[in-house]
Amino acid sequence: MEGGIDRHGRWTDAPPADAEPLPGRFVLAGLVDAHCHLSIADDGDAAGPRPLPLPQAGQNLRAAQQAGITLIRDMGSPGAITLQMPVAADGAGLLAAGRFLAPSGGYFPALHEPVDADDLVQAARTQIAAGARWVKLIGDFPAVEQGVTRPHLALPTYAIEDVRRLVRAVHAEGARVAAHTTTALAADLVAAGVDSIEHGDALTVDALRALADQGGAWTPTLCAALAPAPPDDPVRRRRLAQRRERLAYLLDEAVRHQVTVLAGTDVVGNLPREVRLLTELGLSPQSALAAASSNARRYLLTDGTSGDFATGRPANLVTYHDDPRDDPEVLRRPAATFAAGHRLH
Repeated sequence: MEGGIDRHGRWTDAPPADAEPLPGRFVLAGLVDAHCHLSIADDGDAAGPRPLPLPQAGQNLRAAQQAGITLIRDMGSPGAITLQMPVAADGAGLLAAGRFLAPSGGYFPALHEPVDADDLVQAARTQIAAGARWVKLIGDFPAVEQGVTRPHLALPTYAIEDVRRLVRAVHAEGARVAAHTTTALAADLVAAGVDSIEHGDALTVDALRALADQGGAWTPTLCAALAPAPPDDPVRRRRLAQRRERLAYLLDEAVRHQVTVLAGTDVVGNLPREVRLLTELGLSPQSALAAASSNARRYLLTDGTSGDFATGRPANLVTYHDDPRDDPEVLRRPAATFAAGHRLH
């Protein structure tokens, strides 16, 4: 690839005559975290995840950008505080979903205000009016008993007809629906027309095929799904091994049916580890990197701003001294980053 960046931060077919070379020998389209929560922290204790104030969410966004992540899809924030942050422009920045759409008992109590089924559509429209391009539906969730989640008791949060109404209304507003699911309800959510499946541990081949047919995407959030089990808990370790095997099978089927796979870190992960896990479960290094850069940008940016190497477009790219195809840990060490035509470092 040949080209350069002019003094206005726009990509050119050839470097300007007075241009200086960027550091690094390898270049990617600006990295993408397609599923994170800037305003949530998880300390790993029994209290569960906790909300963060707006200033700290802003710090998390800036830290991500310094790490070469030029586009972030925030998949839900307590009180919709991320909708108070500047929205993505020129192919870089933040795509925020706002509040979590879940009924009472349908999500972590500290992170959401319940939404009754009758209010679901209006709640989504309110988020879109505030700037959301995505809305985040909690499609199913484990029962929460005395502050502790019970994964084996996961249940649907809304009737599937309510989900269909939500999808139709959101699409009519020009936005899209991302659905959290870890159960077999995933197939019904895909049939209801949601645009992306988040987590999706219980997806089926038929659901993946349908998701591909409707141009949808899957964010497996492997850092969260495959968090290490305690060494002294053989039952959890066995379940983890089974989940890993299942996800590897699903990823192979997703690639075969041409589902767009997105890299997302959730609350507990990081992008280099997510890319590494994608490769460990069967994706080629190039495909895993594309899930965290070019493919994700094309899927998320439907307004024509994903052409980062198109002449005249603001540059969104990151360079590295070493080849991230050889080792995803290279992603931790960007040599230079451009976001929306501005050099971050």
